[in-house]
Amino acid sequence: MPRAWRRATGSKVEQSQIAEFGFAPCGAQVHRVVLRSAQLEVGILTLGAILNSVHLAGVSHSLVVGFDRAEGYGGNNIYCGAVVGPVAGRLRGAEAMIAGQLWRFLPNDGGQVLHGGTLGMHQRLWQIADLGAAHVTLTLELAHCEGGFPGKRKFEARYCVTENKLMLDLVSRTDRPTLANLAPHAYWNLSGGKTLAGHRLRVAADHVLPVGPELYPIAGPEPVTGRLDLRQGQRLGQPPGYDQCFCLSQTRQPIRPVACLDLPEGQGAPGLELSTTETGLQVHDGASHAAHPFFGVALESQSWPDAPNHAGYPSILLDAGDGALTQSTCWKLNSTSDTGK
Repeated sequence: MPRAWRRATGSKVEQSQIAEFGFAPCGAQVHRVVLRSAQLEVGILTLGAILNSVHLAGVSHSLVVGFDRAEGYGGNNIYCGAVVGPVAGRLRGAEAMIAGQLWRFLPNDGGQVLHGGTLGMHQRLWQIADLGAAHVTLTLELAHCEGGFPGKRKFEARYCVTENKLMLDLVSRTDRPTLANLAPHAYWNLSGGKTLAGHRLRVAADHVLPVGPELYPIAGPEPVTGRLDLRQGQRLGQPPGYDQCFCLSQTRQPIRPVACLDLPEGQGAPGLELSTTETGLQVHDGASHAAHPFFGVALESQSWPDAPNHAGYPSILLDAGDGALTQSTCWKLNSTSDTGK
């Protein structure tokens, strides 16, 4: 069993709620926690704070892509379901200015750093700090320069289910200037099929960040046009696919709906509405996956990628005096595909 956790006051925690689930790359035991509401059953792993499964009442399959053991989250699947960071997305040239000092990092995506690098949060073993029947708080502490980034940092991933909603609060703290931009990286597949065929995605974004061949942003936001205009919806599962950040706002906002995923031809099929506080939504539809292209779509609610290298982007600098930074996402799941009502 994991080290002792604090049980929430008034909550009943059953032994069956937590189970061993294989081993992390470091060799440590990984555990799976099950959260339940009247309509949802959700599985969370201590490896990478991974969202392992989401079951909606009346639907036989999980609505997110997951694996039966922790060892499945390797190779091409290292980001699947995980909380990525401490800096989600790409940092161009594997470097960034932080509080007037140039920091260089170990590239893991060509010449870039992707999702915090090879020692990012997705491969770390998180600790269970608080557990109730419908919620769990996982924590991760990183020492100054651990993983390449400055600051003694403390992170929390707070998952909570209520009726047909799954809420995630990602909290970051530091003792000195650092970069903080966490993001959930679950791959959604509402049909339970092998691809995203039949899925439609709508995103309430008027602008998108243009990217170059190495997929990092190369300029400021541009108006959405053609296949990048998701305001009325676009079909998924077809080349060339999506790996773009859609700009929702210039500053963090009170949590609001920004995206819908559904199966318009699937009578009675489940639908998803995503709400977030964040300024951007990175859409990645798995088109580049070597073995299973278009297996799911990651809707990564986050600040804009490569922000330190663009003067006009929302800042992701976090200092000790800022206190706790909270990035929130809510997934509302419906038993019918009409999420627009």
